[in-house]
Amino acid sequence: MPAKRPSRAGERAVPIAKPDADDAFRRRPRQSRGQARVELLLDAAAALIAESGLEAATAEAIALRARTAKGSLYQFFPNRDAVLAALALRYADEMRHIHELAFPMDPHGMTLERLIDRIVKPLADFHDRNPAFRRVFATVEGSVDEMRAAPARMRAQLFDSFVDRLDVLFASRNPRLPARDRRRAALVSASVGQAVLARRSRAVASEKKPLLDDLRRMLLAYLQPMLDAPIASARKATRTR
Repeated sequence: MPAKRPSRAGERAVPIAKPDADDAFRRRPRQSRGQARVELLLDAAAALIAESGLEAATAEAIALRARTAKGSLYQFFPNRDAVLAALALRYADEMRHIHELAFPMDPHGMTLERLIDRIVKPLADFHDRNPAFRRVFATVEGSVDEMRAAPARMRAQLFDSFVDRLDVLFASRNPRLPARDRRRAALVSASVGQAVLARRSRAVASEKKPLLDDLRRMLLAYLQPMLDAPIASARKATRTR
């Protein structure tokens, strides 16, 4: 059974979720109005982080930005770090959904350029919609506090999952590519993409499109010899017959 925070007079005791549970950092209110309050608090935390940095998102500041009492925040979250972990979890859920939509089942009907754009553009759009994302996930790994360490752990899981998806995609695109080379290509592509998108999120508006265009060109130049070479060779062989 989860522990309970001692209730104040007239206030219902709220269970504190275990840190190792899947939903440890977000409450599941029984009523839609309660869920709306949770989303309002997370929106307030995201706005504060985007504007003034992670340290500005104190429990008091989040409640003030959400135009609610600090006690209302504690009805759903045991502390400020739980709010940030829940925000990270919301971002992670959306990112996983983007990954699921971006990766096609059969990449053979697409040019490599179109395939790269299908993956890169939704990720860039996500960063544009969520300016606090980079800061929320910029926490240091290795913290002894489970809630403080949660965003870093989620970030690592998202990255590993993305590399796995690229690995499968590359194998489908070119089954002849050796597994070791394919895995390295997936790791390099994911690392370069992550770095450029993170830099792009800090860039001024006039730099955003050029950075995205450069990322597309870099990935195309790097991947084309590995993923399109068999296709090109097959076409050449067909023409010589």
